[in-house]
Parts: sequence; C-alpha cells; structure tokens
Amino acid sequence: MTSGSAVEDYVARVRSLAHVIRAHSDRSERDSRLAPEIVEAFHEAGLFRILLPERMNGGGLTIPESLLVFEEVARLDASAGWNLAICADGPIFGHFVGRDAFEEIFGAPRAVMVGSLNPIGNTAVACDGGWRMTGRGSYLSGSAQASWVMSTGIVMLDGKPERAGPLPRMRTALMPMKHCAIHEAWNVTGMRGTGSHDFSYQDVFVPDAFTYEWPDPKPTWASGAFGHIPLATQLGGALATVGVGVAQHVLDAFAALATSKTRVGDRAPLRERPLAQMQLAQGTGWVRAARAYLRQANADVWRRGESGEAFDLEARAAARLASVTAVKLCAQAVDLVHDAAGMSAVQVGNDIERGWRDLHTLTQHVILGTGRYEVIGRIMLGLDPASPII
Repeated sequence: MTSGSAVEDYVARVRSLAHVIRAHSDRSERDSRLAPEIVEAFHEAGLFRILLPERMNGGGLTIPESLLVFEEVARLDASAGWNLAICADGPIFGHFVGRDAFEEIFGAPRAVMVGSLNPIGNTAVACDGGWRMTGRGSYLSGSAQASWVMSTGIVMLDGKPERAGPLPRMRTALMPMKHCAIHEAWNVTGMRGTGSHDFSYQDVFVPDAFTYEWPDPKPTWASGAFGHIPLATQLGGALATVGVGVAQHVLDAFAALATSKTRVGDRAPLRERPLAQMQLAQGTGWVRAARAYLRQANADVWRRGESGEAFDLEARAAARLASVTAVKLCAQAVDLVHDAAGMSAVQVGNDIERGWRDLHTLTQHVILGTGRYEVIGRIMLGLDPASPII
C-alpha cells in the first residue's frame, strides 16, 4: 500500500481542479460527453493513471485508496467522477492480458481504456495468432476520450457458439479505439456527461496477448492483490463510491439552500423546519454509513488479496453486497432531501435536481442494480448464484 501522503496529494490535485470541473459540467451535460477541458485537466494532473505503477509514471495507489480520489471528483460533478472511475480503472483489466500488451497500452502517456463487456450479439473467432472480433456494444462510458476499448464476444466454432459447461465460451479483446465507430445513443435523464454511447467494430484482428477469457479470467503476470483478487470483485467499489460522492454533494447543496430559503407561507428559513432538520440528519447518517461500509469492504478485499487468501462465493458476494447497499442508501438519502427542498429541487440545473437524476441513473448499472441482491441472496442461502457475474 502506498503512503497516505500519495493519496492526499491526489485528493489535493482534485480540489485544485474544482473550478475547472464545475465551470464545464454544464457543457458535459449538454454535449453528452465529458468536456474537453475536464479531460485535459485530468490528464495534466495524472488522475487517469493513479492505479498504474510509479515506474510507468502512475500513482501506484491501491483500489481502496483510489476510492477517496473518485469520491472527491464525484462531489464536484457526477459525470466527471464516473468517467474518472471508469478510465482510471482501465489498468485493472490490463493485469489479465500479456505483460507486453499491458506495457504497450499503458506505456503511452495519455492511454485511456474503457469497455462494455456484454457479449450478446458479439462474436470472437479464433485465427492464427489471435482472434477476429465483430460486434456492437452499449454504454461505453468515456468513449470521447478513450484510446483503447474492451469488448467481449461469444467464441464461435464452425459458425456456432462453443460451449464451456452451461454457458458459451467468451473472450474479451482490447483493441485500439480507431477500429471502432461511435454511435451517439446516450439520451438519458441523468449522468448525461459520461458520454456512454454505443460503439461497433467489424472483423478486427486482435493478437491473443491482448485478450482474456471472460467472465473469470486468470492473471497472466500480475502478483500481489491485483493478481489474487478476481476481476469482477475488483470492480464495483469505484462506481459505488461515485454514488457516495454525488449524495454528499446533494446533502451539501441542501444544507446551503436551507440557510437561505424561506418557503411560501413561512416566516422562518427552511433550516428552522423540523422536516428539513430530520431529513438532512437521516440522510447524512445513511451516506456516512454507506461510505464506511463501502470503504471497509474494499479494505477487506484488498487485505485478502494481499495475503493470497482464496475468494470463495461468500467473499465475492460480501464485496458486491457492500457496493449495491452503499448505492441504495445514497439514493434513499437523496430522496429525503429532495423531498424536503420543495420546488427548489425540481428546477432544472439545480444541484439537488441534477444530483437526484444522476444518482438514480447510476443505480441502474448492472453491477449496482437491485437484481444483484438476488444473486447475493442465493449465495447466502447456499444456492448456485445463477449468474456469471457476482
């Protein structure tokens, strides 16, 4: 684990960029992609590289440490926080391709990798030296600033899916973004600035070293925690912590509103109303609980990974439960203060209104959504998870 001063340095860098992020968040929202000024600021501050080793001009942070950085950005703007979490997590996937492939991709000073791993409709056909990939994916967050993209296809043999037990075999490929076409289909209510558009690619050759099996790949060269923690278990905490940051921002915005707003028919400001006091206190408690639970769970995962302990189904379910529950608590907290704010909460562009939209959009992500509780509950009751992703 890196020293605390390294994390503090990156958090300080984020705070120094607050004026840039806030100044251009409306443009991100309007253009359905992260504003170029924010992307440039992230590059200049080295924020996309916080999980890369120091020898590669990275921050050398651990996953638990990275959560502090992602939350700090999300407190300024949800889409910026989400894009940073997605893009900075790219090196996690690089531990499952060949070492030379990792070095080639992330040796570039401005390498940014994003991905969409749903294999439905996509194909991977083995060929001499690698794979030929064809497909189309959705929700490619960070597509505007990406230089590399990940996509998963169903392995085809003689024109039919090749089986691996009850599921078809699947292969994930990392390919230069230049091979993909972007289709601007990200037309949603919240998280608009993430640029999560569709993409497609046709018969792209990808060397074998730039691919791995999905959904449970084995690391080819990484050691330590990054090599021992299952890939799916390394994911989720970063996205959930964005929810914590957004919720905290909404609470802060409500507290500021409550000191200045006097509702129609009232003589005292909003902060004097019992409802406002109760909703803010309860919401704050839920967000603090979400933050503590999420950070502790990710610290436990990292400790287990560092010690080389096995990750059975129960351990994987425990990690996922923390991410899903943290996001649920944050959404409920935002609902409380949204209700207490009255008509101020529905003014388009208001921090409470945007935060409410952003957070409720975030909760629909497949690894953060309510459906994950079913998978987790099945494991807790000794049943097969009935899902390849835990």
